[in-house]
Amino acid sequence: MCPWCRSTDHTWVALSGRGSVWSYVKVHPPLQAVFAEQAPYNVIVVQSDDDPTIRFVGNLVSGPDGALGEIEADNIDIGEPVEVVFQQVAADVALPRWKRTGDLSLTDGSH
Repeated sequence: MCPWCRSTDHTWVALSGRGSVWSYVKVHPPLQAVFAEQAPYNVIVVQSDDDPTIRFVGNLVSGPDGALGEIEADNIDIGEPVEVVFQQVAADVALPRWKRTGDLSLTDGSH
């Protein structure tokens, strides 16, 4: 539903997959048991370059199969450019994640 006009009409529009970090948080225990072993990890909010009113939530990783906690939240900067990557988690399911635009090896905050 459109938050402005309340219409339920919709269309699919392709986006570039690029954006910038709008916000982030470091997730740490206590958590639901299924996530506790993976903590701490980052969760970022990405503002789309195509439309700044569109925001996505995900994790900042080095690439599609990067470990959840490989990039410390302390090494994330608001406004830094990112692009979507997809991790295949099942035959018919791909999880959107985010990597820094450019060098995939930047995981130590030297961006």
